[in-house]
Amino acid sequence: MKRIKTFSFFLIWVFGFFALLSFDLFMEGIVFEWLEWNGTAKNDWFFALWWGFVVVWFIFGIKTLYEKVIKNESKT
Repeated sequence: MKRIKTFSFFLIWVFGFFALLSFDLFMEGIVFEWLEWNGTAKNDWFFALWWGFVVVWFIFGIKTLYEKVIKNESKT
């Protein structure tokens, strides 16, 4: 398996946050409006899952970046 460079991983990680935000805005602006779920409790499950994904993505990225930085420091 090919190793990805630290900066490339960082860019992918940040892009992931933009992708998650875009998905949330799409769901709120298009899907929930169409289903008439905005302002109701029917979409609470989505926000719980969405925040769960955001937290997992953040923890995964921080852990991976920390490991990459520590590994690069030990090489020098």
